[in-house]
Amino acid sequence: MSRETSRRSILKHIAGAGATFSLLSGEVTAAQPTCRNATATPPADAWPTIGHDAGRTYYNPGTSGPQTEVSERWTTALPTRELPTIAGGKAYVGGSSLRALDVDDGSQIWARSPPNCRYTTPAIGPETVYSAVAHRNDDEQTVTIQALDATDGVRRWATEPLVTGESVAASAPVLVDGTIFGLVRAEQERFFYAVSFDSRAVEWRHTVAESVDEFAVTDGTLIYAVEEQVRAISITGDTAQWAVNSPPIRGLAAASGTVVVVSDNSITALATEDGTERWHTELGSVGEPGFEGSNSFGQPALADGSVIIGTRSSVFASVRQEGGATLYKRDLITGERQEIQDAVLRPAIPDDLDFYNESPYVRYGWGRPAVSSDTIFVPQYGSINGGSGFNSARSGLVAIDRETFEVRWTSTEVASSPVIVAEDRLFATSVRHSESLLTMLEAATTNDT
Repeated sequence: MSRETSRRSILKHIAGAGATFSLLSGEVTAAQPTCRNATATPPADAWPTIGHDAGRTYYNPGTSGPQTEVSERWTTALPTRELPTIAGGKAYVGGSSLRALDVDDGSQIWARSPPNCRYTTPAIGPETVYSAVAHRNDDEQTVTIQALDATDGVRRWATEPLVTGESVAASAPVLVDGTIFGLVRAEQERFFYAVSFDSRAVEWRHTVAESVDEFAVTDGTLIYAVEEQVRAISITGDTAQWAVNSPPIRGLAAASGTVVVVSDNSITALATEDGTERWHTELGSVGEPGFEGSNSFGQPALADGSVIIGTRSSVFASVRQEGGATLYKRDLITGERQEIQDAVLRPAIPDDLDFYNESPYVRYGWGRPAVSSDTIFVPQYGSINGGSGFNSARSGLVAIDRETFEVRWTSTEVASSPVIVAEDRLFATSVRHSESLLTMLEAATTNDT
């Protein structure tokens, strides 16, 4: 996935993610035969779009996940750093090609790779996947929405170009009630669009002057974040509904009439209908004895009326104590704190490390949760850098029971990266030696008899 050089490119890469905005290029062609059964829903255990759903909740209630520590079943290289989408035994991956992989062994089932094209992460409908595709032709680039057969990758139809320019970009689309929503850019022009399944034509456009950090669709509303403001428009037209000022936003998710907006040190819950504040909470400094540093919030997940979110800590330790990063669960409507979980995978500190003279720098925290019907799966990392060259690092995955908030298992075999839970499996993306990888994880086997 390519990105603008600015830290706030049109949408941040989800490393913790949220809705990723891919600066891609793709293909332009005439419309093909109609899409079958376009308005139905994908299987209940699928992960059909980035963040699982148009609200970016990272909650998949239709599936479970490994109940014991996991091990790697297969790993395959990816041409992109985007998260895949998963349904019907296939993982779909965008990039310079659009590929479908078998979730059982990672083998390629089909690939579509016309020249000079790049595909966003596709959104999955029944029998069909939808991608925003950018195509370069000489010095001109265009973006179209394409529908491809989920079985073999054959293109069913494509829209007319949504945008044309020397440099174009497109977000991964989302599907809501027979309409495709997304964001495109050409040079300094950017706008949200709504494309009908039936007509394959743009029903409306909503121009945005600033770079967009996050967006979600819920309750008939498209909500998006620019650097210091949250805005909402109606999905039945480009009518602005409300706008609320906010600190710089690093995460956004929406469900149950509420949008949760996350900055580095605060969480605010707004009513989707009119943007009024339901609750707000601030995150103080690390504040543990012997520590000086900072805390920041990570990315949220929303599940059955709860907000699940972790913090990250960067501290200078003057005494040998732990502190900082915490995983919280709060009530979505009231903000009341329901549960709290301290860091599990802490960086290892040697007993003989001279804290006063070495001044080690400690970083650790929780990543973005992915939530199944019964389990919260949260990446975690930790590192210590000592003044004399001592370094220690740990990362992995923590599985937490949704009801009791107790740790079920931890694994250090998993890179600290966002995970996807679908079809009772776990999938993780990672980067090793500058190569992007997708790994399927399953419950580890034992030699017990």
